[in-house]
Amino acid sequence: MLPTVTMLTNQKCAAVGRCAALALLMALAACMPPGPRALLNGERLIKEGKFDAAIAALTEATLQLPRNAQAWNHLGLANHNAGRANDALRAYRKALDVDVNLAAARFNLGCLLLEINQPAAAAGEFAAYTMAQPKAVDGWLKRGRAEMLARQHDAADKSLRAALTLNPKQPEVWNTLGIVQLYRAQADPRRAVERYADAFLAFNNGVQQQANYAPALFNAALVSHFYLSHPARRGVDQRPFALEKYKAFLALNPTVDNLEAIQQVVAHLETELSPKPPAPKFVIAPPTNPPPAVAVAPKPEPPPLPRPVPPVEPVAAPKKPEPEPVKPVVVAAVVKPEPPAPKPAPVVPKPAPPAPVPVFRPEPVAPAPKPAPPRVGEDIAPGWAGPRYAYLTPDAPTPGSRADAQTHFAEGLAMQRIGKNSDALASYQRAIRADGAFFEAYHNLGIVAAQMGDLLKSTAAYETALALEPDSASARFNFALALQRGGYLRDAATELTKLLAKTPDDAGAHFVLANLYSQNFNQPGKARPHYVRVLELRPQHPQATAIRFWLRENP
Repeated sequence: MLPTVTMLTNQKCAAVGRCAALALLMALAACMPPGPRALLNGERLIKEGKFDAAIAALTEATLQLPRNAQAWNHLGLANHNAGRANDALRAYRKALDVDVNLAAARFNLGCLLLEINQPAAAAGEFAAYTMAQPKAVDGWLKRGRAEMLARQHDAADKSLRAALTLNPKQPEVWNTLGIVQLYRAQADPRRAVERYADAFLAFNNGVQQQANYAPALFNAALVSHFYLSHPARRGVDQRPFALEKYKAFLALNPTVDNLEAIQQVVAHLETELSPKPPAPKFVIAPPTNPPPAVAVAPKPEPPPLPRPVPPVEPVAAPKKPEPEPVKPVVVAAVVKPEPPAPKPAPVVPKPAPPAPVPVFRPEPVAPAPKPAPPRVGEDIAPGWAGPRYAYLTPDAPTPGSRADAQTHFAEGLAMQRIGKNSDALASYQRAIRADGAFFEAYHNLGIVAAQMGDLLKSTAAYETALALEPDSASARFNFALALQRGGYLRDAATELTKLLAKTPDDAGAHFVLANLYSQNFNQPGKARPHYVRVLELRPQHPQATAIRFWLRENP
């Protein structure tokens, strides 16, 4: 579950290039040829924040000095700050065509690629920059951040540790390293406990370097509360420590949109640790899903790398049926008819990295904690000790302006169809703000968030969609897929069981549930009837041959 990501300061990448005193530049400019004079004027205008004027001056400089790499780099920087990403990209690349060793252009190009959501390409540029400037701590930090967003977690770990070797007193580097460890824990469940401990140590080191550094304070509380206190992961109850760090974070009066949700989690944790006598006879709910992890990001914050549902690993025959890819249902209109059921998901994909969210970016406020409903499906895989999902169980939201919401929904659907997931997500969120009871907007928000790797936002959206339409087969199936991706396999099986109780002829749900029983829970006896039902419903199922082999081997 987790995030987006690092917390860098809210500023553009710095102008890296030759600088001179402003008065000297102005004095020299009067007696210079047109090209150098235009270049110096452009540099001055950038410093003054007059980017449009700087673009005009630097365009003239590149016409007069077409082989001057610094002129192209500064033109890129002016366009970059003016929000003209395509023009900036062309200028930076032209600077590198002229001088492949110009480290400043490498750095600025890497910053721009991060902003336009090309982290893999950005990582390559920062790698070249750190080779040219191996003592530049900021280069290693940005390289680690880009590698993290590109899901190159081991490489990100090495880059961030290189930054700490140069300067171990930077809290933002420690905070970013902690987030990387959380990603690595999700990628390798066998070493999850070790990675969670590494993440906690990194966040705590960040706090030690700067006691009032809010992101590391919050993330230390988050990890100790929701990861290290889990009985299946570590025997020591870390909740008292988590409560202390939460309170220290709130004492800083952080300007965050989800402040109320954090306060609710803290209040609930206080209730858990100091129950008032007489003890209540009902079971106090476990905390809601943890608030998003805090991270500092450059401005604007690059969204998490969108990607489709991970490809499914083949199943070796004749032991197990081979899976087929999962395609979540997209609600294609604002009308209420039920979307067609998606293709079944086979084996459990590797859990997608959780998405830490910048603390300074507005996020929807989570609902208040409430007493937990009785666990459904406790008889499912009773011997499996994996993590359990903490349900939000939200109430159905109140309706708003459906007409306004439909406009935003249509925009989101158009963006989703062409693969612009971050734009689609923003449009669906606007639709929800306009009409809190818009089922289709929550449904598609869940799909887009899952494709972007933000499983917290995805599962919360599906839960709200199901609060509005509990019998929606597509919403429940996609909710089960999101739980499966997050490693909550028992809860995924529970949701599929609920779905089949309502729609017993859903071949996709039978197939996914059969895979969970056979490949994860080691319960072939429970898998068999579901595989049989798949063949009855879809004799030409893409995995029909593999299923028949499995049934023959598991009579």
